[in-house]
Amino acid sequence: MDKITFTRSELYNLVWKFPLVQIAKHYEISTMGIKNACSKLEIPLPKNKHWTGPEYKRMSIPKLDFNYKGNNEISIFKKRYEMQFRTASKPTPLQELAKKIKSDENAPLQVPKKLKNPFPIVTATEKHWISKVLNDGIYEAKSNVLDLNVSIDSINRALLFMNAFIKLIEYRGHKFGKSEHGLDTVFFSNGTEIKVDLREALKRITANGLRETTEYVFTGDFIFRIAKESDKKEWRDGRIMLEDNLALIVAKLELMALEE
Repeated sequence: MDKITFTRSELYNLVWKFPLVQIAKHYEISTMGIKNACSKLEIPLPKNKHWTGPEYKRMSIPKLDFNYKGNNEISIFKKRYEMQFRTASKPTPLQELAKKIKSDENAPLQVPKKLKNPFPIVTATEKHWISKVLNDGIYEAKSNVLDLNVSIDSINRALLFMNAFIKLIEYRGHKFGKSEHGLDTVFFSNGTEIKVDLREALKRITANGLRETTEYVFTGDFIFRIAKESDKKEWRDGRIMLEDNLALIVAKLELMALEE
């Protein structure tokens, strides 16, 4: 089983520079694994409000205890059970349904390189972004377009992905549209509504000048999230790109709707 090894100082610097969730996703480890490692190495952890407070309050952080006499390194196992390429002894319902969708020769599973017969909401979104760029913020009401939190450099890929996603959703007999609150939503025949969200991942960078500042920049990595009340699931670009996960995403949506 793969594992990630950190020195005490490396892990200390990480947990005070980035939220645990961000570290866990980057290294494919669990937040509980990070917490346990910090406990063993006697590394203090920031409280949740540390990341929500103003920047200047984050400057004061506790120092490592140099009287510590334990090991200087620790290894954290990767979350193999969440990796897409894991071969299970018995397929899960999600794997079985995704396989069934993939085996359908007529299912529109490919994301083309150019928009072909885009859905009206995709066309409206494309016009929205063109107007946004050309007219400096004067564009069609956002309630009529897809809610995409991506950079201008990534908008074409986002439109291609969402058009393919909607096409597969409708092929499977479901509907895509806006909820009464204006959120992108998949509607099922049993009355279930599941919110969907496509965004581009951010990373924090430090700019050194007269005064050191930090800012967030787009990374090019896409994150697709589905949510029904407290039940949520995310997919992020990695070894498998979102475009290759369409069947799995739709399978998960259908299973969530069946639970209703």
